[in-house]
Amino acid sequence: MRSKAVGAVAAQSTQALISLTLQIMVSRILGIAEFGQFAILYGVIVLATAVITGLVGDTLIVLERSRRSIRAALEGILAAVTVAVAVLAGFIASVTGFVSTLEAVVFAAALAVFAVEEVVRRLLMASMAFGRVMAADLTGFAIALIALGAVWLVRPLTLTAFLGAIAAGQVVATIVGWLLVPREDRYLVGLRGADYAAVWKYGSWRGVQQTLRPAMFTVTRLLVLGFAGLVAVGQLEAARTYTSPLILVVGGFSSFLFVRFAGKRREGAGGSLREADLTVLVLLGLTVVMGAVAVLCAPWLGPLLFGVPLDVVAVVAWIAYGTSVAMVTPYGALSAVSGRQAAVFGIRLGDTVLGLIAAALLLAAGGTPSWVPIALAVASLLGGIGLRWLAAAADEPPVPRSDDTPPSG
Repeated sequence: MRSKAVGAVAAQSTQALISLTLQIMVSRILGIAEFGQFAILYGVIVLATAVITGLVGDTLIVLERSRRSIRAALEGILAAVTVAVAVLAGFIASVTGFVSTLEAVVFAAALAVFAVEEVVRRLLMASMAFGRVMAADLTGFAIALIALGAVWLVRPLTLTAFLGAIAAGQVVATIVGWLLVPREDRYLVGLRGADYAAVWKYGSWRGVQQTLRPAMFTVTRLLVLGFAGLVAVGQLEAARTYTSPLILVVGGFSSFLFVRFAGKRREGAGGSLREADLTVLVLLGLTVVMGAVAVLCAPWLGPLLFGVPLDVVAVVAWIAYGTSVAMVTPYGALSAVSGRQAAVFGIRLGDTVLGLIAAALLLAAGGTPSWVPIALAVASLLGGIGLRWLAAAADEPPVPRSDDTPPSG
């Protein structure tokens, strides 16, 4: 089990490093203001991907994806939702004048392939093939760098070039990832006879829940944009990007636990709450150590990476938020696999709204944007109390069922 957990963390760390590198390149090459624009677009991509990952990616782990009706529904929902969300996001970005028409088209394409690649990653995670996940991610990153280099040889790099490179890299990563999926899982079926109701019953709750954190980040950026301007967005985003490996390492543990708890649930085993408690302690120690190193290195590493000094207060604030995430996500994963996904969503929605209200009040009162992540962290911890209580109730052997659909929560 320990090696699988390390593999999950390594896979998420690789993804974090790739994301961090791309964002650093945007900041250094395009400037802090345009980095703020990229951060908002990239945030929308992450938000849309979270919806699709929760709806399809998490569902294929919990439900019996080998059943033809379930697999057909997963395929149909993936195709329909991905196209709809990509077209809608690109249209809104264009008609609002936030980006040009060309940038909107490339942005929509990047969003679509990003979401599909993430579902392929989940298919690999379902079999705990974390090494293969890293292979797909690194191949896609290499293609993105090659694409950027090819553009740079003929013209200066632009926002369109970075979005296009992301799209190209994700297309290749999707193909490589699919080829690495175990043979028994690497097949498609026709959409006839799809059991959309079963997939939607579970996946809709996971889909909306997965949107909460990226949606909160997106709304936070827009709040800072409205109260303090695009440069302030870039500065706060630089601090968040700098500390993002910490949150993504936590996400690696969470992905591993979700797969593991789902497996234990199917086997009728208990004891998951104790495992979640131990994971929280490990993650808490890890975030404290990583956070301390990040703060010590920020004064010289920030200008080296982003071309501007980092706001140390914002760095500390984002570390505090990352610590709160480490203390609550294992309990959410345990509750979700037991069929209590609706209750998990309700608690997470409550703490997300609370955090955004606190952030808006802070900014409206003239507070510095650097303190906004603290408001988000406090709300997250309050939600964590509810998730811990829910996880304790969820850690009971499941009642045998006649189908493979988890009980509704």
